[in-house]
Amino acid sequence: MPTQADWRRFIRLTAGQPAWPRLVRAAALFDEPGEALDVGAGAGRDTEHLLREGWRVTAVDASPAATAALRRMPRQRNLQVVQVAVEDFAPTRYDLINAQFSLPFIPSRRFGPAVRRLRDAVRPGGVMAATFFGVNDEWNVARSGMTFLTEEDVRRLFAGWQVVELTEEDQDGRTADGTAKHWHVFHLIARKPGA
Repeated sequence: MPTQADWRRFIRLTAGQPAWPRLVRAAALFDEPGEALDVGAGAGRDTEHLLREGWRVTAVDASPAATAALRRMPRQRNLQVVQVAVEDFAPTRYDLINAQFSLPFIPSRRFGPAVRRLRDAVRPGGVMAATFFGVNDEWNVARSGMTFLTEEDVRRLFAGWQVVELTEEDQDGRTADGTAKHWHVFHLIARKPGA
């Protein structure tokens, strides 16, 4: 698992980066902005986009460096920052929940309950956009402290939801600091039934 020094470096490297495309697409599914939760908000790339679009955002991250970066963002009146590990966060209700590259860092023994709490916090007709790490990911090693899934696992987590997009990437790439890495990820956008 990354150290606090690793997270500080990650925050520095990703500050000011554009929002993840899947978050942009997920937010565009709504006629008007509402309440959003950004899980593992980091330096705020997605939070900033949502705030610019008029959303009221709760940004959650365990890192003190992330909290400091988020508290420097504009539009603070529409932003609530919560410094806590995702698996310890008690969500309320949201139209949109965004979790890009954050859920895999939840330890496997706590992953299921944490994801169910988030999934249950989406209002009927609302959307969840998330990235999950696949079993072929380079970081999937013994005692990594992380969670890795198959496509079937992801689909099972969102059984009964409308899967708007489920994309798999299994390829070599780079981390935020430029280190070579084999990525295996599933990008999901799903809409909760009802409205």
